[in-house]
Amino acid sequence: MSDNAGIPKGKILVVDDEQVMVELLCSILEREGYKVYSAHSGREGVEVAMKVRPDLIFMDILMPDLDGYEATELIKQNPTMKDIPVIFLTGRSAEEDGGKAFTTGATTFLRKPFKHQQIRDLVKLTMMSVGN
Repeated sequence: MSDNAGIPKGKILVVDDEQVMVELLCSILEREGYKVYSAHSGREGVEVAMKVRPDLIFMDILMPDLDGYEATELIKQNPTMKDIPVIFLTGRSAEEDGGKAFTTGATTFLRKPFKHQQIRDLVKLTMMSVGN
């Protein structure tokens, strides 16, 4: 459980077309005290991001309609959201990505499968680095 139980730590958006992945991430993040929103496609992720203005986004790369790269580019085009950190979730390696994650605005990326502690640590570090 988080050190600040009952005090919201910030808003996080999880965008992934795999329901199991969304449920897992939401569960981990909610237990840590974050307000978590979810979307199941890139297009829905952009829409939810525009509405809730999250403090952090977890974005799957391979999704139907808009992939994570395209969705992130659309989100980052909005001047009020250009500084929101985006953590890409992927089964791909850094070599397969070829740096595309970073050129589209990602802060970092995390390979699937991951450990719960990796999520907690990465969120804490990312939120601290942006002042949340």
